[in-house]
Amino acid sequence: MNGAELAASITGALLTAFALGWLAHWLWARMARAASPLQDRVDELAHELITIEADREQFAINAAEREAAIQAAADAAVAKAAAALREREAELRALDDGLRNAREEMETLRRGG
Repeated sequence: MNGAELAASITGALLTAFALGWLAHWLWARMARAASPLQDRVDELAHELITIEADREQFAINAAEREAAIQAAADAAVAKAAAALREREAELRALDDGLRNAREEMETLRRGG
């Protein structure tokens, strides 16, 4: 056996050992995880986290919908108040004009009468 064959044999043996070691580790990890009560707890917590995240997203959607409804109601109330204010201002101007006309009439009657 020359040097090249020896190097190839050692390389092949090392790669085979590495592959078998990796396979053994993978199998050990799978078996240890399946039998671990800690892994059950981790799985339970992960499920709870997913559920809580879904609830949080739904809450955010509901909050946005409520906020939009409140904003629409506020806008409607502002529009209603603005319309009432314009109506009252028009009434006030009409009363002001009527009062001014009545004063002018009284002044005219007082001077002419």
